[in-house]
Amino acid sequence: MGFRIVHGDILDFKADAIVNPTDRWYSGGGGVDYQIHNAVGPALREATYELAQLHLGEAKVTDGFNLKAKYIIHTSAPHWQGEEYLAETLLGSCYRNSIATARLLGCRSIAFPLIGSRGKRIPKEIALTTAIDAIYECIDEKDDIDVTLLIYNEKADSRYDELLESVQSYIAENYEPEDEELAEFDESMLCSDVVADESPYMIPRSRDIQDLIDHPTQGHLDDIELDDDFATTLSYYIVKSGLKQSDIYDQLEMSKTGFWKILKGKVNPNRLTVFALAIALKLDLDQTQDLLMKAGYAINRSSVQDMVLASLITKGIYDRNIIDDLLYDLDLMPLPGSAN
Repeated sequence: MGFRIVHGDILDFKADAIVNPTDRWYSGGGGVDYQIHNAVGPALREATYELAQLHLGEAKVTDGFNLKAKYIIHTSAPHWQGEEYLAETLLGSCYRNSIATARLLGCRSIAFPLIGSRGKRIPKEIALTTAIDAIYECIDEKDDIDVTLLIYNEKADSRYDELLESVQSYIAENYEPEDEELAEFDESMLCSDVVADESPYMIPRSRDIQDLIDHPTQGHLDDIELDDDFATTLSYYIVKSGLKQSDIYDQLEMSKTGFWKILKGKVNPNRLTVFALAIALKLDLDQTQDLLMKAGYAINRSSVQDMVLASLITKGIYDRNIIDDLLYDLDLMPLPGSAN
């Protein structure tokens, strides 16, 4: 029993239960909901008439009819209204309540599409991160059911399946759900310094500053050897790669002027731009981490986006067509220069 992410069409997937993301009236209005209603026909509409209104995060069940699943579990995700905590809570409930319902039915397997990111406009990484967190929470409590998250790509082949499997394995080994207690640390330790992506920078608290005054460091500042800054490090990797600067900024669809500002240290790029630069330069994971750190970031093990990109870099996959398609299929944020 466990969790996996695979390519597949939920209509053709064999499981004890499949999940149908719908609305409160089971209307079959679009996406997977429409496809399931269209495949089953009027019998599903008649069955839903017998069910109570579906509240956000709830799960209700009907027969699987002519599909390969014994049951169809219907759930309703919230529309995105800018409230991240509310969206994560209700969306997570869709997964948790669907799995709980499947267990009550005696199911040994359940398959989900990715819920909420398109029709409900929930931000891409929130949708996937919430799905993975909720599913792991359920199977960690009781390992009695196989959970599959289905990613649909009509152009996919066996190599795509292998890629999804390797990404899933990397996430399983390295992903760490965010610790809510650690997330609620003392806000006095943060100062929002306005840079390209408005990332928070750590600054010392007043008592730490006083410690420096009372106990100054030995030696002279001129004797301290500072690490290279981001611009210097990026220039080093470009020279080492043998690529032209134009090869890099063309792949990112960045203007020559914009790239020049980064190279001169006049602009601090956002984290996805740094990842895109690392991929363009074919850096390994240690080098990518180095480049991120010089820009003030780090690979975040609580970010599904970071884990997916890290898994691709670890496997030496730098083909932007493959990367862009996978990020699109997983409903993650595109890298600069993506055609999706």
